[in-house]
Amino acid sequence: MFIPLEELLLGDLMEKSVKEIDAQVHMIEMITLFWLFFLSAAFVIQLQVPDTNPIASDAALLIAAEDAHALASAEVDENGTSIMNSYLVEEERVQVCTMLLDSLPETVTGNCWLAVDAEPMKREGVGEIPPGQSLTVMHLHSVEGHLWTVGLQVWHIGSGA
Repeated sequence: MFIPLEELLLGDLMEKSVKEIDAQVHMIEMITLFWLFFLSAAFVIQLQVPDTNPIASDAALLIAAEDAHALASAEVDENGTSIMNSYLVEEERVQVCTMLLDSLPETVTGNCWLAVDAEPMKREGVGEIPPGQSLTVMHLHSVEGHLWTVGLQVWHIGSGA
């Protein structure tokens, strides 16, 4: 029996194209299955990254920073207006940080960080590099339509425990 060359080539092409389509569908199925597996695994697997400076390890630093912020926030002028908020309105950043740092106990020192609205945090005043473990406490202040982030990074100095 004689099969014309065109039919023979056309049959081979049809057979190859069907196999290629099946292979492509199989690859899409495999990619979809792997994607579903990794997507579901993302909800199951939790990476526990240890905190290098847990708050519980040094409660004295946390209390010192929180107390300094509370003391600075509580200072009011003769009109009953918060002095710290007045400084923030006038953007007198160094005065805000001076108030905070002066409110720290003698055995604790630190750096003051400020930002308004969406700007990045900036260290104000004379900054130091902590010699060891430090802790940062952040507070938000809404003053005349602006949102201020006030950060106080603290660490022990001298023989303070």
